[in-house]
Amino acid sequence: MKMLVPYDDDIVEQIREAVASRAEIIQSEHTAEDMLDKGSDAVAVASGRVPGEYIRHAEQLRMIQAFGAGIDKINLDAVRERGDIFVCNSHINAAEVAEYSVMLLLALTKNIIVNDRELRKGNWRYGWGGPRPNIEIRHKQALIIGLGNVGSELARRLRCFDLHMTGVTRSGQSPHAHLVDNLGDPTSLPEVVPSADFVFLTLPLTKDTYRLVDDEFLSWMKTTAILVNVSRAAIVVEEALFRALEEKQIRGTALDVWWDYPREWGGSGVSPSERFPFHELDNIVVSPHRAAYSEHIMRDQIRFVGKNLLRFTRGEKPLNIIDLDLGY
Repeated sequence: MKMLVPYDDDIVEQIREAVASRAEIIQSEHTAEDMLDKGSDAVAVASGRVPGEYIRHAEQLRMIQAFGAGIDKINLDAVRERGDIFVCNSHINAAEVAEYSVMLLLALTKNIIVNDRELRKGNWRYGWGGPRPNIEIRHKQALIIGLGNVGSELARRLRCFDLHMTGVTRSGQSPHAHLVDNLGDPTSLPEVVPSADFVFLTLPLTKDTYRLVDDEFLSWMKTTAILVNVSRAAIVVEEALFRALEEKQIRGTALDVWWDYPREWGGSGVSPSERFPFHELDNIVVSPHRAAYSEHIMRDQIRFVGKNLLRFTRGEKPLNIIDLDLGY
């Protein structure tokens, strides 16, 4: 059995060790041309980016394993056309992303970034009695949109702040419903968003969640509300969010995900600041998509990916199979 791994030498070697001698591991670039050249007869692919051209022409392909939770760089339309391919993801990073989400909230509400920046300049005016007092978190209303792996871990961590929590899921149901005080479906958003002090986006990017947070959504939010996005940028309308921040329509936002990325990350290389100068605003905390990047994350992800690929080589059903109809 052949497996294609479009990653660097270190990851390829670790995957090779994880599956022992049960598969031939082939290394390639992320381009469809190179993947087809080196792995047109591969049965499995371990990668976060898999183009449709490869999926359609790699006739023996039966499994695609993503390293992380996001699968938006895998061409699911081509997978659906085929109808004979498992797509699996990994939830190893859920706890770390939840912790990072709490940190982003604290960074905004406690003015950590501005305090650090100004004191390094010798400026004490943001100290006691300064112009930006800390925002209290306790007894406030938190809205978690997406109560899956990350959202449920986030709810567990927010509980210690004595928050009132509302969750929203696609169906209005969740095995994690006990972690929140109320649970609704997307039709409840016009009702629950206006009462939320903190809105967390922890949902997958699908055709239904694309541009969910638009002008209308932002108009529902309190002028004192904070938006935290650790899911995917395309869930939010970029220009609408920038306008809401610039006009102080909402208190602030924290972003770990972006609408474009450097070329080495698979993006076009266009900086968000070239379209909308988020970096010039004082009511935003920015982060370069590193919420999941912990000291052990690559080790743990590779272990899971290797274990799942090994299950597949043994003829066992792989773990974390994506529902292609739902897109997650």
